[in-house]
Amino acid sequence: MGMSARDVLDKAMTLKLPFPVRDLSPNARVHWRKRAAVVAAFREECGWTAVTDYPKSSWNGDWPLRAPVEATVTFVVPDRRRRDLDNLCAMLKPAWDGLVDAGVLAGDDHTQFKVVDANVIVRNKQNACVVVELQSLGDSGKVRETKNPRRAAGA
Repeated sequence: MGMSARDVLDKAMTLKLPFPVRDLSPNARVHWRKRAAVVAAFREECGWTAVTDYPKSSWNGDWPLRAPVEATVTFVVPDRRRRDLDNLCAMLKPAWDGLVDAGVLAGDDHTQFKVVDANVIVRNKQNACVVVELQSLGDSGKVRETKNPRRAAGA
C-alpha cells in the first residue's frame, strides 16, 4: 500500500530558523565559555521556534517526526559575501539538537536524520534566516545498518 499525497504532506514540515551567529562557526576563535553560552541560546531558540510554529495540537502528522528524517536546508544570507557551505551546515548542529530537545526529531544520529541538500540565497539583512524542510520517510525509508568492516573481515 503506497503513501497518498495527504500522507506525504502530513510528514513534511517547513521551519524558519534564525540565522546562526558568527560564533557558531567551526572557524571562530571564541573562548569555550562564550561559545557554550551561544550554543545553548541558539539551541533553545531553534527548539522554541519549532514548537511555536508547529504546536502538537495543530500538527496532524507524527510527533516527533518518524525516523528516518531528511532535511533540505536553505541559508538566506544577509549579504553577498562568499560563504563555505560546509561551515554553514556545521553551524546548525545546535539547531538539530534543539529540535531533538523540543521533541520534533526523535534523534539526530546518522540512522535517524540526514541533511540531503543545502543551498544559499542572498537577501537583505532583515530577512536572514535558515529555512529547513523536514521530510519524514517513516516506514517508507528503510535505514540500512552500518556494518563494521573489521568484523566482516573477521579481524
